[in-house]
Amino acid sequence: MQSPFHTATDRLQSEFLNLNLLPNLVVDLKYNGVDNFMQEDLYCGFHEAYLHKLAFEKIQVACKLLAKQNPGFQFLVFDALRPRSVQRKMRQFVQGTAYQEYVADPNLGSLHNFGMAIDLTIVDQHQKELDMGTLFDDFADLAQPQLEEKFLLTGELNQTQFQNRLILRGIMTAAGFEQLPHEWWHYNAFDGKYVRENFRIV
Repeated sequence: MQSPFHTATDRLQSEFLNLNLLPNLVVDLKYNGVDNFMQEDLYCGFHEAYLHKLAFEKIQVACKLLAKQNPGFQFLVFDALRPRSVQRKMRQFVQGTAYQEYVADPNLGSLHNFGMAIDLTIVDQHQKELDMGTLFDDFADLAQPQLEEKFLLTGELNQTQFQNRLILRGIMTAAGFEQLPHEWWHYNAFDGKYVRENFRIV
């Protein structure tokens, strides 16, 4: 099966940069395999993560901050640039369900479709993921940063999990990213309106 990134080959070379170029960052694309909410390989063997050059500059800064603040830690990237063809499949999968809000309308475009969003976590010096309270792509309320105070009070989110989220959030926002309110792993490089008005979708 042809990779959904095939038609974007020329643009990948001119507008986007490969995250494998960065230190203290590893890539494990969750949609290149079945370990995702759809349990389907959506990337057809494509295993490299790309960001738009402007977003890449910000993750470079984040990598330097992580190395300085937490030596031995690494970013673990779950998703970055995502073709709109994949976005359509995702949206169709959740259409009409309670989880529809988690997948952006492909007609409008997720910022992933512009290479301006990244999904990631942190692994420690033993290559173990920091405990964030939920796994990646968990649609439960517990995954929502905007509800953290509530879950701290109920004990459903413990202090270690909360502090781990703060480590990730502090570094990413210091590097210029914006946290998505309902996914602890998702960060946008720029405001959505600005991106959609000034950049081309993939």
